[in-house]
Parts: sequence; C-alpha cells; structure tokens
Amino acid sequence: MASPPLPIPAPRRLVPERAALLRDLPLDGEGALYDQIYRSIRGAILSGRVRAGTRLPTTRALAEELGVSRNTVVSAFEPLQAEGYVVSRVGAGTFVAPQVDGTDRAPRVARVVPDPAPTQNPPITRLSRFGRTLEASSPRSVCDVVFRRPDLAIDFRPCVPDLERLSYEDWRRHLARTAHHAPAASFDYADPSGLPELREEIAAYLARARGVLCEADDILVVGGVAQALDLSTRIFVDPGQAVLVEEPHYLGARRAFEAAGAEIIGAPVDGEGLDLDRVEPAALDRARLAYVTPSHQYPTGVVLSLARRQALLRWAARQDVYVLEDDYDSEFRYAGRAIPSLKSLDEGGRVLYVGTFSKTLLPSIRIAYLVLPRALRDVFRNAKWLTDWAAPTFEQRALAGFLESGDFERHLRRARTLYARSRAALVDSIADAFPEGEATYRDSGAGLHLLVRFPRRPDACLRPVLEAAAKRGVGLYPARPSYVRPDPARPLELVMGFARLSPESIARGVYVLREALDEVGPSA
Repeated sequence: MASPPLPIPAPRRLVPERAALLRDLPLDGEGALYDQIYRSIRGAILSGRVRAGTRLPTTRALAEELGVSRNTVVSAFEPLQAEGYVVSRVGAGTFVAPQVDGTDRAPRVARVVPDPAPTQNPPITRLSRFGRTLEASSPRSVCDVVFRRPDLAIDFRPCVPDLERLSYEDWRRHLARTAHHAPAASFDYADPSGLPELREEIAAYLARARGVLCEADDILVVGGVAQALDLSTRIFVDPGQAVLVEEPHYLGARRAFEAAGAEIIGAPVDGEGLDLDRVEPAALDRARLAYVTPSHQYPTGVVLSLARRQALLRWAARQDVYVLEDDYDSEFRYAGRAIPSLKSLDEGGRVLYVGTFSKTLLPSIRIAYLVLPRALRDVFRNAKWLTDWAAPTFEQRALAGFLESGDFERHLRRARTLYARSRAALVDSIADAFPEGEATYRDSGAGLHLLVRFPRRPDACLRPVLEAAAKRGVGLYPARPSYVRPDPARPLELVMGFARLSPESIARGVYVLREALDEVGPSA
C-alpha cells in the first residue's frame, strides 16, 4: 500500500528578498556545478535562511538567474528531494519540506558549522581504554619510523628491503599472470586462513629454510606482522595482564600490547639473548604471553642461545603460556648456516611462529603468516574472520605462484648478495671513521641492521646528534624507544639499517654521523 503523500502547505508568497537570497547562491567552486548548487541550497535550508514551507523558484527561473543550464539545476534538486529537504508536486511547485511531528524539518539534520580552531576542540570523553591509550601516545613513537623521509638524502632506516637496486620483474610477471589467467571465482570471498595453495607453498618453504615442520592447516595468512601481534594480544591477554618482552625490543610489538592494556615485563638481553634468570619470579608468574625475536634479536642483533631457548620453552610449558616467535629477517644470514627457529625445537605446542614477506619482498605486500599449534587453529581463524575476513586473494594467488616457481628463493639469493655488500660497507665505514672502542656493535652476520653503541657518549647526546645529522640530510634512528625504562647511564645507541643504501651512500652517511658527533661534543 503506497504511503500517503507529504502534505503541501498553502503556497507561501516568495517575497523578492527571499527570492534574491536563494538565487544569489554562494558557490564554493569545488566539484561539478550541480553539486555546488545542491550544497548551497542545502546550507540555506539548514541555516534557516530559507524556512520550512517556502516555495522555491522554478528550475528554469533559477537556471536563468545563475546562468547555467536547466538540467544542471534539475540535477541539484534531485538529491535535495531524495534526502527530504524539499518536496514537489506537479502543478504546485517545489517547497522546503514542511513541519513534521511539530518540528521543522531542517533541525532534524545535523547543522553544517565551520570546524573550530584547534584550541577550541572539545575534550574526547567517550574513548575506550584502547582509544585512550592511543590518544596518549605520540604518533611518531607508533609508526613514523616505518615511513620514508623524502627530505633525507641518506636514510639509515632499519628493517626495510631495497626497492631500487633489486629487480622486481619476476614479481611483476606473476602479478600480470594472475590478473590475466586467474578464474573469476578465485576473486570471491576467501577462506580466512588464506588460500590453500599459498599455505601449502609456505609450509614447504618453512620445512626447507627454517626447519619448521607444519601442515598447511597450521598456517594462518595475516595482514602483516602487525595483525599477528594484534590477534595474539586479543586472544591471550586481557587488560591488566602481563606480556614478557625482550629488553630492548621491537617497539611496534610493545605498542600493540600497551594499547590492549597489558603490563610490560622486560627480560634483559645480553650476548646470549634474553635471560629469564634476571626477571623476578613473581613477574614471570604474571606473564600470559612472551614475545621474542630469537634468531636475530631486535634491535641488538644477538642470537638466542640453545640453552636459553630450552629454558624459555620449559618456562612456557610450566606456566601454561605461549611464546610468539617473530622471525622477521632470518632469511638474511651472510655467513654460516641459518639459525634454526625456536619453533623447530617446540615439541609441546607452545610456540606461535610469525614470518613475513614485507622484509623479504616488499613492505606494501602486507602478507605475513602465523604457524599455529593445532589447538589454536580454530580460535585464530575465527578472530581473523571477525577482524577483516581474509587477506586479499589476488596478492595471495600471485605469491603462491612466486613461491612455487622458485622465483622467491632466487630473489632472496640476489638480495643476500646485495645486502651483504651494504653491510660490509657499514662495518668498514665505522672502522674507518671511529677510533677503536668509540663505536661498537655485536656482529651476528645477519639481518638488515646493526645496533651501534657509542660507549663514551651519554644518551643525553641523542637529540642534538639526530638534529645535526638531519641538517646534513642523514636520517638516524635511536634505540632508546626500544627500552621499557629509560636509563641515564645508558650510552648513545643507534639502530642503523643498510639494506636500501649503496656502499657509497653508507660511507658518506657514517662520515656525516662522525661530523654530527664532533659538532655536539662529548656531552650534551
């Protein structure tokens, strides 16, 4: 049954002032003319300049006044009528919508007002605990370190692969092949766990390269390591509960845990990796999850010793907790055999293994994966489904072909050769620029960065050194944010990435670092 038509009030005579007010429309110059006319009339109605029940000029008359075609005005009136701002009746004309339920139509729609000045913004009072944590965090401390800084000629940004010197033609070819030959059905909603063919290829690769024996069903494809951290935190940690991390550690992981309201417990790192014996037993008892980077600790670069790996697994079994192993850049080892993963020692199903293609291939691909104990498959799959349903299928299909063809491992071999030269240039440049003992680092022969310490420089030198280098076009990155607690006695430490820099750029950048330190002096 059709709804009764809206009542049309007795026509209100449009006085000349009112007609001029509507016809002299202030157009903002943004977008198509009909959109500008629509926004201007809507604003006049919302502001009360044109009252409910007012008869509007005809589209022909308004078009003549504005010097536009009648079709343009008709196109502006159509959304006004569809959204309820005006009503029209053949033979009667077009009117501003009448009163409904005793109130004007206009006040029922949010009024358009200018944005207040920044100092006038009202306080945000209805954020969740998660939102309040993020509001209180500095944006630079959360994510800025991952973005390229175009103002810098030489950027020692850590943990980013090369995008210019390596060829990505093989990857482009797999993308093109996927676009041309994938069946239409393959672009439908996908399994939250990831495409079966990609999970099969990942499982085969992990068995060859990392000693991780798993089935395709153990693998969950996720949107980068960040999503692996987010899902793990949601599943294991309630607000107020504790997470054990290395000290120092990857800041992005700590931010994810803190945003969830977790207490952070730091386990000191020395030459053998994290040391549980230096953590208070009561603190260890509170931990519900541990996050570690055992094969190339971030940011120190040390390798977790076998004895401490076994101790960590025994602790996890005893406490009935899980260990999240972030194997973020283990593919890049430049001397000797690859370090086996912690997961390869896990017989009790306590380790969740995280791998990523953002370091080995491209940051923008945003594909990582979790290898899960069988008991956790379903809960993680459900959590993934609730978060974003599934990772993009197009990139998954192309990546499966890239792995199956052998092109991925050929790409890794080329990358290792390139990065090894850049790493050697960084080591040599530090030796050339600094006297013995002035700049030190632990060399594990792996990864995409070095943690360089300056034992004779206090951490208080940090800001002026960063600023002096930036003035010369060189980007440097401190290790300070990777610690839970600041320590005034800690020396200046820099996390120096080398993968995107040529040997010549690295030599120049280290020379500028030397200049910046000399400019600042021995103390700040």
